[in-house]
Amino acid sequence: MRSSFAGLEMSKRTIQLSQKALDISTNNMANVMTPGFSRQRIDVNAMFISSYKSWQTKQSRLSLAGQGASAFGVAQIRNFYLDKRFREMNSRLAENERKAPILEEIQTTLDNFENVGMEGKLSQFKDALMKFATNSPDSNEFAGLVKESAYDIVTMLNLYSTDLNRMLEDNVFELRETVNYVNTIIQKIVHLNEAIVKEYKSTEFGAIDAGRGVSPYGPLELMDERNLLIDELSTYINVKVDENVDGSVSVSLGDALVIDGSKFEFLVMKDFNDFNAAVIHVSNGQELNIRTGELRAYIDLVNGNGPYANHFQSSFHGIPYYISAIDAFAESFAELLNRTNGMTELLDSQHRAMFGSTLDEYDVDGNIVYRGPITASTIKVSNEFWDDPTLIGLVYNELLGSRITSVSFSADVTGMTIPIDLNVTLSGVAESISFDGTAADLETQLEAAFPGAFTVTVENGTIHIRAVDEDAIYSASHADENFITMNREDVFSGGWAFSTNLDGHNAHKLMLALDTEEVRFGRALDFHGTMFDYVSFLSNRLGQGLNFIDEQIDTLSVTTNNLLDSRDAIMGVSTDEEGINMLIYQKWYNAAARMMTALDDMLDRIINGMGRVGL
Repeated sequence: MRSSFAGLEMSKRTIQLSQKALDISTNNMANVMTPGFSRQRIDVNAMFISSYKSWQTKQSRLSLAGQGASAFGVAQIRNFYLDKRFREMNSRLAENERKAPILEEIQTTLDNFENVGMEGKLSQFKDALMKFATNSPDSNEFAGLVKESAYDIVTMLNLYSTDLNRMLEDNVFELRETVNYVNTIIQKIVHLNEAIVKEYKSTEFGAIDAGRGVSPYGPLELMDERNLLIDELSTYINVKVDENVDGSVSVSLGDALVIDGSKFEFLVMKDFNDFNAAVIHVSNGQELNIRTGELRAYIDLVNGNGPYANHFQSSFHGIPYYISAIDAFAESFAELLNRTNGMTELLDSQHRAMFGSTLDEYDVDGNIVYRGPITASTIKVSNEFWDDPTLIGLVYNELLGSRITSVSFSADVTGMTIPIDLNVTLSGVAESISFDGTAADLETQLEAAFPGAFTVTVENGTIHIRAVDEDAIYSASHADENFITMNREDVFSGGWAFSTNLDGHNAHKLMLALDTEEVRFGRALDFHGTMFDYVSFLSNRLGQGLNFIDEQIDTLSVTTNNLLDSRDAIMGVSTDEEGINMLIYQKWYNAAARMMTALDDMLDRIINGMGRVGL
């Protein structure tokens, strides 16, 4: 006969197990909406008791059989591989989801650069030139329309630069705040590591078993909180997690070990202005290889300068690239219009500039002494064009470009020395003559150098140099500006002359340059084409970048959601499944209670109903 109370002990354990199973199911149901909660289960095994002192063989141990069930602990249900894959995809998805709205903001800032924005302003500028050329090239009214249209382009470029630079500053600030928040998460994970290790050491199952790690029945809620923080960390940077034997974890961010149990490092972001780029490293000096996550998105957007990138920047087309691209447009646009209107490096033609820089410097007489660099933030309508917009109606006679049939110097030259610089091209051969003598000497020298090509006469104190040879192209200047008095319609000492042309020749040249002349944009030669082509190029590049990211988001969303569903199928709480389990555990509990009642009746029979003879 077995021990009298063995059955009661078995029933008691069964009731306890069924009650605990009901508690765990109820706990699961209660946490169905708790973020990061992992479904828990009670691990039940058959009870086993060993005895080596018995008349039975070790193989049978009949008296020890049928001891019922026992629980080893409560475990959480998770899949390490699915955790790893989900975090990888979540990091890539978060990167693209962060990039998309910022690129859309760039597109909004550029105000549909191709359509109603810059392309529209260029078209209006060209239309104003057409009206000026076809109506009255010497009219202040129509010239003023061209000036106002030019001012609209300048204002739009200034606005683009201001908004893009503000956006860059805002995103640098957001990046720094994100780095600080990542450091906060690092600290929280370290604190949970310490709490989990301490919890293991204070429990029966906390002993480390021959280096194989701690029991799986640890502080589950603390583990869930830690896993939730690691999931959140994967939103910002690519993360790698390894479990330590003491129950803590090691976490690598950007391939650099940042957390190892209770030891940790911070992420450090250097001053943006020191490198004109965002530079992030670990506090112990380790480099970070930030491949994915919101940090990668911010770094690409604030460091991405395309072909204009320096050592610390990247080739991504981020905010700095579009700042550089708009600067390149402003510089090339001003250079094209200024050059076409007659401003060249060869000849001092400062009064022909249509566009200048806010950094330009003038002397007290209003003459330019320094031309500053032209960018989207510094470009302006030049003082000369603003004061006299009709200058675009004056035909420019450039050396080697158009013929000057006569040059006149108005001065009292009687008995005075005449210093003159003469630039001549005759039969395709260019030559410059510096002359310092009387008018008669000048005629002699010209005849010797260019037989029959020029005549020199003096009439009422005015020297007239006239070309006889039709192939002669020349310009002249005087070394002493105070000696010569000239009208703008005749000649300038800078070596070029111009006059009003009523067929709108110069305005037509400006329009043709906008439409057909190909320009190299940027020092990095980002693009080669016309002004209108460049506008379309930038708009297309921005649109293609946005389309690619949107496609990435669609693809990664499907993959990430599938992984999340697979993970939730394992670790998530199913109310239907837990409801069924509760019914099963309730029946288990009822059966165990009924069994104890039966055993109690049997024990009562043995105690009170057996061995009483004759009663």
